Amino acid sequence: MVITLAVQTEAPRIQLPRSTEIAVYLGKNVFLDCLASGKPPAQISWILPDKTFVRDAGTLYTILSPMSLLQNGTLHIHSANFSSKGNYKCIASNAAGADTITYHLHVAALPPSISEEALDMTIKLGESAKLSCEATGEPTPRITWISPQKDAIPASSDKFQIMDGGMLLVKKVTLSSEGIYTCLARNSAGDDVKNVKVEAEPQEPFINGVKGRSTTKVLGVSYQAAHLHCRVEGKPEPRVWWVTPYGLSLPAPYLGGRFQVHQNGTLELRGLRKTDEGRYMCLAKNNMGEASLLVEFDVASLAEKPTFSVPNIEILPIKPDGGELTLECSARGKPSPEFSWILPNGTLLMPGARLQRFTHYLGNGTLRISRPVPADKGVYRCLAKNVAGQAEKRYALEAGKKPVIRGSTGMFVFLSKINETEMSFVMWSSYVKKKEIYLCNACCLWTKTGLNYFPSF
Repeated sequence: MVITLAVQTEAPRIQLPRSTEIAVYLGKNVFLDCLASGKPPAQISWILPDKTFVRDAGTLYTILSPMSLLQNGTLHIHSANFSSKGNYKCIASNAAGADTITYHLHVAALPPSISEEALDMTIKLGESAKLSCEATGEPTPRITWISPQKDAIPASSDKFQIMDGGMLLVKKVTLSSEGIYTCLARNSAGDDVKNVKVEAEPQEPFINGVKGRSTTKVLGVSYQAAHLHCRVEGKPEPRVWWVTPYGLSLPAPYLGGRFQVHQNGTLELRGLRKTDEGRYMCLAKNNMGEASLLVEFDVASLAEKPTFSVPNIEILPIKPDGGELTLECSARGKPSPEFSWILPNGTLLMPGARLQRFTHYLGNGTLRISRPVPADKGVYRCLAKNVAGQAEKRYALEAGKKPVIRGSTGMFVFLSKINETEMSFVMWSSYVKKKEIYLCNACCLWTKTGLNYFPSF
């Protein structure tokens, strides 16, 4: 019996691409395909421009740009650079033969081009301006803005912000914002420039952001210095001067004796005296109109920084019965301090303000929380401020829990039940009476008729 074994083989044949001439921009990815048929399946290998022979799939380490050989035989060139250009030869081989194909890779860069022409913009004082700068190019151009003062503008500042796409935002146009802004688009192939001229519209003066007449009060302290601010804007640039309570006119700038008017319009009074009290008028005028600021200025003979009569931190529980909770903030100072509260989430409550269940009463600094809930826990800060300084009192609200006294030794005393007992504390703590148990946060003296009890540690 004769058995004839026939083995069928087929030489590899590489599928032809649309073109073997490949042009790519600098920094782009390139995929060179090498799909081959054959029996048995063809083994794919590559010869790179630097004569490196590659057969195994994975990342390749050569003097060329980073690249990798995929499992299907495709050669992936990562971020092509000028050293990537050249001939890439693919070889598909098996026992029946071989087939080859050669790619010719060209790497080019496209210089930046700004699509919009230069233009002029006229903006009202105090408003924002958006300056666009859209540029094309390969690699993608980097956008830089130059201010009228010839300084590079940072990505974000109090005056400017560079948005996605290269747009420049001038946050608030002032007279100093006027001028020519230059957009520079640059990549490795070159650069392009666009100029944008920004001008402010003619406008009547306004002082400290207010048009027409305005009034404010300022309190100074004897023998110290005071600054009466008069920030003026308008176009044409207004003429600015101050008139003292005695009718003396002080132009900006001015320097004489204890009085000085700065270039920005601020009036500085040094070595204050009681006789400096009165009404000071700042005036601004241009051909579009005028504005004025009346400052009622008082001088305190003696100033004392605010202080609190009790410790500046207390810890209070949130009652489970949901009753009203009052946080006192009484402080002494000369002149009398002004109060503000900062809630745990950072919200600022000024005197007379009300936010949902939180009310800051006008005058005495009291904060009341109606129907407190465990979610209200956190640190509540009361700020007392006057011309001499600022003081702060804090309340830490905690969700109700079983009372614990922490001794100096680190031991704990647990109180299981107290009936009809009154307690007072040597240092400070919350008042406890008739089954209302509060946390003691300092040295405690427990008082019962005729007897004194101290925690034993």
